[in-house]
Amino acid sequence: MPVDAILLADQLGVTVAVDRSQAGRGRHKRMAGNLAIFLSPDDRPERLQWAAAHELGEMFACEVFHRAGADIDQVEPTLREQVANLFASRLLLPTRSFFDDARRTESDLLELKAIYRTASHELIAMRLLDLPEPSIITIFDQGQLTRRRSNSNSHAPQLQSAERDCWSGIHNHNSPRERSADDFTVQGWPVHEQGWKREILRTMPNVCDW
Repeated sequence: MPVDAILLADQLGVTVAVDRSQAGRGRHKRMAGNLAIFLSPDDRPERLQWAAAHELGEMFACEVFHRAGADIDQVEPTLREQVANLFASRLLLPTRSFFDDARRTESDLLELKAIYRTASHELIAMRLLDLPEPSIITIFDQGQLTRRRSNSNSHAPQLQSAERDCWSGIHNHNSPRERSADDFTVQGWPVHEQGWKREILRTMPNVCDW
């Protein structure tokens, strides 16, 4: 079941409003003692959901650091950002239900997107790296590799020919593909829209030697 971060904020007593003048996707502030989140308008509802979830994460990060005895003003902004990002991803894709659904669907990205409609394809794909099984997520945009990350190695290995063949078929035919090599299997899905082509691969070793 999808999590609506904007509705959740409202239920927590946090006002959510659109601010067309702000530069960033979202910000939060306290006004007359009440918390408020301001979002930039966006045609993609998933981006609004992420922005709201992230700002909630920023609010709760303050509480986390306070309980840890840390002065929030002395905490590095990058650390606060990391905490907010972790909070947002786990809010939109709760660990227990997401892991259960990932296993039930065999980590099929399109099936998971149909369940978790408020999360983007990319967020869902990167969240699959939190599963215990070794895997690599690779993202192509407009025919260029833009992101590649492994959950079992600090540096993902070089793209293999079977992975590139799988990607090429998806890119050209706009349909999910799966390829197997001697030591790994790769799944892939198209995320195509007018004027833009994105493809996402998930590569899993047949033997855990990564």
